Amino acid sequence: MRFIVLFVLFMHIVLADEASYNRGEMLFFAKSCSSCHGPAAEGTSSYPRLANKKSAYLEKKLIDFRIGKAQSVSQQMMVQFAEKLSDKNINDLVYFLSHHKREKVEDIDDAYLGGVGS
Repeated sequence: MRFIVLFVLFMHIVLADEASYNRGEMLFFAKSCSSCHGPAAEGTSSYPRLANKKSAYLEKKLIDFRIGKAQSVSQQMMVQFAEKLSDKNINDLVYFLSHHKREKVEDIDDAYLGGVGS
């Protein structure tokens, strides 16, 4: 009996985590985070990588941005994106980013790129 209770509890946690991950992923794209931070949250030359960062760091930054606290002019642009996020939105985004799953991407054949391979 104890095994069944532990199994059900474990499955509940796993499924809740998966749901949070999925909600966070939807928010990441719906709020256009991918436009600056990249579709895999990998960052660019101008914007930081968010994928697999520590959850405490991501949560603090999003809460700071939500209340209008930014440490630089470039961070100030994040305020408009974060000011309408609820605590649940922040938790889901943080879970998605801190547990980011790398998708396997097939390399494009050189023939398609006209000799400009990756």
